Amino acid sequence: MHISSGLNNDIIRVGIVLPEDKLHTISLSWAPHLGISADFPGLGTTHQIALSTEAGKIRINGATTHELLDEITLICPDDISLLSAEYGIHVEPVIAGRGFHWEKPIAVDLPGQLKISVQDDCFKIINSVNIEAYVACVATSEMGAEAPSALLAAQTVVARCWSLALAEAKHISEGFDVCNDDCCQRYQGTTFLTSHSLKAAIDTRGEVLVYDNQVIDARYSKNCGGMVEAYETVWAGGPVPYLVPLWDAPLQRAGYAVDRIDDFWAYDDAYCSTKRFDSVNLAEMLGKVDVSGSYYRWEQQLSKSDLLKNLNKYTGIIWKQITGIRIMERGPSTRIKFLFLEGIDELGAYAEQLVKSEYGIRQMFSNSFLYSSAFVIKNAQTLKEDNHIVLQGAGWGHGVGLCQMGALGMALDKIDYKDILLHYYPGTRFTTL
Repeated sequence: MHISSGLNNDIIRVGIVLPEDKLHTISLSWAPHLGISADFPGLGTTHQIALSTEAGKIRINGATTHELLDEITLICPDDISLLSAEYGIHVEPVIAGRGFHWEKPIAVDLPGQLKISVQDDCFKIINSVNIEAYVACVATSEMGAEAPSALLAAQTVVARCWSLALAEAKHISEGFDVCNDDCCQRYQGTTFLTSHSLKAAIDTRGEVLVYDNQVIDARYSKNCGGMVEAYETVWAGGPVPYLVPLWDAPLQRAGYAVDRIDDFWAYDDAYCSTKRFDSVNLAEMLGKVDVSGSYYRWEQQLSKSDLLKNLNKYTGIIWKQITGIRIMERGPSTRIKFLFLEGIDELGAYAEQLVKSEYGIRQMFSNSFLYSSAFVIKNAQTLKEDNHIVLQGAGWGHGVGLCQMGALGMALDKIDYKDILLHYYPGTRFTTL
């Protein structure tokens, strides 16, 4: 029986360096034995080149050609059987955590084809790579390469499903399928691969979850906070039958977290609960870009002046004062769907402003990006007089689908990767493409 997907291709195009990164110089290098091919003259025997932008074109330092080029292409073999740690074309710098508080420049090693061009006088690099090589790399970009095999296998299958479904297709108009960062899936090439992590990818090669004969749109986030969120809380559209709220625990409880918010903050039986990782080195289990921590429960403070700046930044509205916050609707995991800010506008009149969507709320209530919208205002009773807002929150990310920290907790309990995935995507089934 035919199984349909959104991508319908063995190759996925990944945006590695984007014009918004504003990079004007990039260095590339590779091992001599890789047999790198290129479409520009003068590569010769060199194994390193430096690129810079000049007059909207590319200047190559390290090759014998001195002409300015519109575009260059380099190709490295990308069959999954060839992969190993740091295999491919070494590219530096590449932005990781683009737009988030953990943003930083890193170096990556990329198999497949690199197409390099200049847009708005900044570099743009697209990596066209075999889908199996891509998902093997995503698993160790999202999570640590030393994580349990069951977690790596689950992450690989989920990455494959997400890529093939390509439900959002955010970047098609930009000439590629997905970007390399949290906007889509973290992809840092083979940089963090190990024989242990690669085995998990090879052992699950071609495996996907399907629902109604379609590869599922396998959403996932770092830490659900104890309850997996419903799809419709975060994204527009109706419910998705396999992206439903459930307790991230061995036993399901009656009701939802939102029904008993005060009790929920003390709930610690979840697979993603902090107590499950007391004796675990999370630095080895989490992706290299992440800060070491569980993010199951957290507290953050934001000044009212910063909130006013964000209000102006994201809406163009200028207020003198924040006087209150009305939370209007929450999803099952307590993530806020929309709320109203109350305040005094620049003319001295009472005003209110709607802040909607899980993403928009996380953006508004942080100087960079809030861990999640599952929070309460801890100083709600004194908020009008205080010059700051104290947020008590749960989880990291949108919370829909697989909870990566919960999957880690399940793997540490020796639960098989298939059972992990069927826990987070109920009603689906496995097949091999």
